[in-house]
Amino acid sequence: MGMVRHKADRPARGSDVERRTRSDYFEAGLELLAEGGVGATTIANLCDRLQVTKGSFYHHFSSGPDYQAALLDHWAGERADQLRAQVASVPGPLARIDVLKHLAVGIEHEAESAIRAWARTDPVAAKAQRAVDEEREDLLGASFRELGLPAARSRTLARIGVAILVGSQQLEDHVDRDRLATLFDEYQRWLLAALPT
Repeated sequence: MGMVRHKADRPARGSDVERRTRSDYFEAGLELLAEGGVGATTIANLCDRLQVTKGSFYHHFSSGPDYQAALLDHWAGERADQLRAQVASVPGPLARIDVLKHLAVGIEHEAESAIRAWARTDPVAAKAQRAVDEEREDLLGASFRELGLPAARSRTLARIGVAILVGSQQLEDHVDRDRLATLFDEYQRWLLAALPT
């Protein structure tokens, strides 16, 4: 979701730095989530990460909880938009399945794992995570239906695909992308074998 900036690459505090956008705060928040979970997304940590004053933060957000809700909304909206745009950009259901597989391997798994942990205790986080997973299932299921599989089987196969992603995020502190790609490749072989002849 954007280039990760290293501390040495960030400019020093000053009036130019104070002109951060909401997107800058969201990018920093996802980095902090990946590094330390929701507890790391404090106003102090965000301001330190972006090298701004608290006044800059309050220019964009009214409070910590307001920021966290906006972060979740931004993340879910951006993820869903990315999925839809990427899938719409390729013709044919097999190519769309392949795009979804590559997107799932390449996402920021540590940030998403942190959102999943957050979702266990926060209904707003749970709603955002559920919306993203449902979008994944819907797009995958639509591709399976287009390949001629019945609706019920398409839903089941789509759920299995999302479960592979979720399971990898839950089993591993840092998702091994090569292992996940191997799992998805095997899953794709099952799918091709299940297609009507």
